[in-house]
Amino acid sequence: MAKGELQVSTILVCNNPMLREGLKHILSDTQFRISPSEQGTEESDDDFALLEASAPLFIVDANQDRGKPADRIRKLRIQYPSAKVVVLANHFEMAEMMSVLDAGAHGYCLATIGCEALVKSLELIMLDEIVFPSALFLSNLAAFARSTQPIEAPTRMIRTSQADRQARNLSTREAEILRCLMQGAPNKVIARELDVAEATVKVHVKAILRKIQVSNRTQAAIWATENMAVDASPVAR
Repeated sequence: MAKGELQVSTILVCNNPMLREGLKHILSDTQFRISPSEQGTEESDDDFALLEASAPLFIVDANQDRGKPADRIRKLRIQYPSAKVVVLANHFEMAEMMSVLDAGAHGYCLATIGCEALVKSLELIMLDEIVFPSALFLSNLAAFARSTQPIEAPTRMIRTSQADRQARNLSTREAEILRCLMQGAPNKVIARELDVAEATVKVHVKAILRKIQVSNRTQAAIWATENMAVDASPVAR
């Protein structure tokens, strides 16, 4: 511990002797001073009242309280509003992490974390940062996204089938005008490009909006971008 560094009173909420002794060893030369009032059993809740209300850091074993750390965290946050609370878990569980963070925890770390990484995580938590295994969190999100694809696929197929029917309902001229809308061309430019009256273009645009079930030219252009091939020849302005 650096000279003059403020010590942090640290309370271990852990029944596992090996984990508790491991934490004591890891934190022995850091600013995190293990409190002699460390607690581990359910019956020790009353003993917590003997600690100062501003006890800054609780390290809670996720297996404590029959594997329901969120309940313990809520109690600690009520009893010690200014304290920091971090949960140590044996393995990553998305639902558990979300529940403890929602209960008021400031961190969710794995027991397999490196010694230096754990100390750095605790330091960040004391600086009011929220700490959790971001890489595992993102990989779980990616897995969740992949698992939802089979559910979304039928909806996508229905939407594509409907778009195909709408596209087939368009006349050749309407399809030409719709491709011009994709390029942002106004009616006057479309009329000149297709050698038709501007009023005729307006009629076709109204028919297009009705057939593809959109409200305006911008929506029509977006629909065309998603469902039609772009004409290789740009519209002259």
